[in-house]
Amino acid sequence: MKPVILFIAASLDGYIADEKGNIDWLTKAEGKGDNGYDEMYRRVDTVIMGRKTYEHVLLLMEFFPYSGKDCYVFSTSRTGSDRHVSFVQGDVAEWIQNKQQESGSGIWIVGGTDIIAPLLEAEMIDEYIITFTPDLLGHGTPLFKPRAGQPKRLYLHEVKALGELAQLHYKRSDGLERH
Repeated sequence: MKPVILFIAASLDGYIADEKGNIDWLTKAEGKGDNGYDEMYRRVDTVIMGRKTYEHVLLLMEFFPYSGKDCYVFSTSRTGSDRHVSFVQGDVAEWIQNKQQESGSGIWIVGGTDIIAPLLEAEMIDEYIITFTPDLLGHGTPLFKPRAGQPKRLYLHEVKALGELAQLHYKRSDGLERH
């Protein structure tokens, strides 16, 4: 089964966007090399994100950075596809669980919170690679929404210092088997 990998950056206080939805603060911290991006990117063939994240990518990048991968955007307002992605609707966890059954290497969850939350609830994220910036935003879009259910414990796989950034790589612990 394809592993589900959350590879994302957050402020030190746990936000993935400021209170206006901006992520420009992410580029101000000095990392090291590509901050592990290429290594992770080679491990996946499928890219999943929410509509807001997709729109940010299109605004920030000169060219679409995920060409050559199967790219899907969850949206409640868009259907069909454009030249970069296919738009999908429905239950995120169920859709990704079906995608995991297909042949291939891995699924990268780019963001945002509305995609991450149901995957946490369904215990479907196999790896959490979170790069923290030295920013304290105070308000914004949280990486993780408050959730119901039992606390989860992960296994610390690796910690990297990347310039001003700190990258934590957690994996599903033995106690978090899929149901």
